[in-house]
Amino acid sequence: MKNYKDFLLITDLDGTLVGSNNLISQKNRAAAAYFNAQGGSFAIATGRTQENGRQFVGDLAVNMPCIFYNGSVLYDWHKQEFLQVRTLDGLLWRQFVKQCLALSPTCCLEIYTKETFYIVSEPANDDVRLQAEGHAFQRADLAAIADKTWLKILLCDRPEELLKLRALAERCGLSALSNNFFSAPDYLEFVGRAVSKGNMLQEIRRLPLYRDKFVIAAGDFPNDIDMLKFADCGVAPANAEAATKAAADIVAVSCDENLIDHIIYKIIPTFF
Repeated sequence: MKNYKDFLLITDLDGTLVGSNNLISQKNRAAAAYFNAQGGSFAIATGRTQENGRQFVGDLAVNMPCIFYNGSVLYDWHKQEFLQVRTLDGLLWRQFVKQCLALSPTCCLEIYTKETFYIVSEPANDDVRLQAEGHAFQRADLAAIADKTWLKILLCDRPEELLKLRALAERCGLSALSNNFFSAPDYLEFVGRAVSKGNMLQEIRRLPLYRDKFVIAAGDFPNDIDMLKFADCGVAPANAEAATKAAADIVAVSCDENLIDHIIYKIIPTFF
């Protein structure tokens, strides 16, 4: 029986822990539970909200703070408590969203707050994944949520349309105020300037309970790259983007081949 007490495993959800069927396999769930029972620290790092993550993950054996909103939030899963929050502040963001709505009438535009996320675009533009995955959200006029504290903006549209909106952000002077990235081919996200999964992983590593852990991080898309780099060992699944594979220490099996099970039983034991 292995002892995993010196290890911290943090994983992206979609395309990493979650297979192409949008499910976490029973084999991955069982491996995470075993890792947890043997003293390992297990967490997720995702662009989802904590509530949508909870609905998606269910009884997964998470036993430490997790990263949500692509690094804007560090959240205590069991206490249901925000530990750290990074915000998008200023009138420029409100003006940018207003211009996005005018410039790209096909875009699904989502504004994330601590409580939920709001869709301020037309229902006809909704991301098809919202209904398919049962996401919790609210519809709102932009003016109605202008005074709320924003954590993240997500734009969903065709890649060519998103590139236009990224150029708009550049013209608005938002590059100096934000980190923006594609988290899927049709998702462009804006978070605070120093916000990323990797930067929030560094915050986790400063916590006394995790300061001396050997960190394994897994992810498939470029928004996971700095998390892989800041880990002691970064793992990309075989289905990962080329840039993510290049940044990883190990390229392993695909998300459809029980990647987390493979990490726990095949990769981590090589470090004992």
